[in-house]
Amino acid sequence: MEEAAQVLIIDDESTFAEIVADELRNEQHYDVITADSGKSGIAQLSSRKFDVVLLDYRLGDITGLQVLEWLNEQKMDTPVIMMTAAGTDEVAVEAMKLGAYDYVRKEHLELNHIPILVHGVRERYLFRKDKEARAAEEKENEKKQAALQMFQATVRTIAHHINNTLAVFMLKSAISERNLKKTLEPEKADEVLKMVYDLRRQAEIIEAIIRSLVEISNIAYTKYAGDQNIIDIRTQLEMHLQQLKEHKLATAAHTQK
Repeated sequence: MEEAAQVLIIDDESTFAEIVADELRNEQHYDVITADSGKSGIAQLSSRKFDVVLLDYRLGDITGLQVLEWLNEQKMDTPVIMMTAAGTDEVAVEAMKLGAYDYVRKEHLELNHIPILVHGVRERYLFRKDKEARAAEEKENEKKQAALQMFQATVRTIAHHINNTLAVFMLKSAISERNLKKTLEPEKADEVLKMVYDLRRQAEIIEAIIRSLVEISNIAYTKYAGDQNIIDIRTQLEMHLQQLKEHKLATAAHTQK
């Protein structure tokens, strides 16, 4: 069963307010509360959430515009229908500027039109909120997608640098192996060559890990966009990439000396 919409009527003319309230209650889709002054209306708004507010301009203590200003100060996003009397069209315009969803002249208000008016305002409000939520979700997804793209690019860059380093190591180890066989006695050569062989196996393991890391980044890119852990990993990888670059520069400078 659909939950009844919560409606607040703020009007110092209690007879008028009760007639409107009864008409809405008869629809069986509205739970209606009335307030006979601006301050009592504000007290109701402070204590609970309403789906729609029908707000009279002329109240016993403060004006409906002041109630609207209070709603804005409190950042309460509640749809308001401003009710005005003859000769107060400029008030309706000001009310719309302050965020009222609609306005109605009290002397033109038809009894059977009241539920239609309230329903229409609520539907417009819900549509706007849904649109804003979808826009915010889309924006958030775009940010996550961009972060994940950076993560994937960072992993590939690290893999490129490490693989290049490993390639150089493997080539140099092959040259060293060949030279050792030529220059050292077989016994000593075997001992050193075993160390070289072990280092090459470790390098191959590192290379396999890098391939796995790149594959993980590809999976994350396609399936886990926005995961905070992935974003945190990307940050760490960027830091390690910078350290790798600094290490390579320092090594190159030392080699040139």
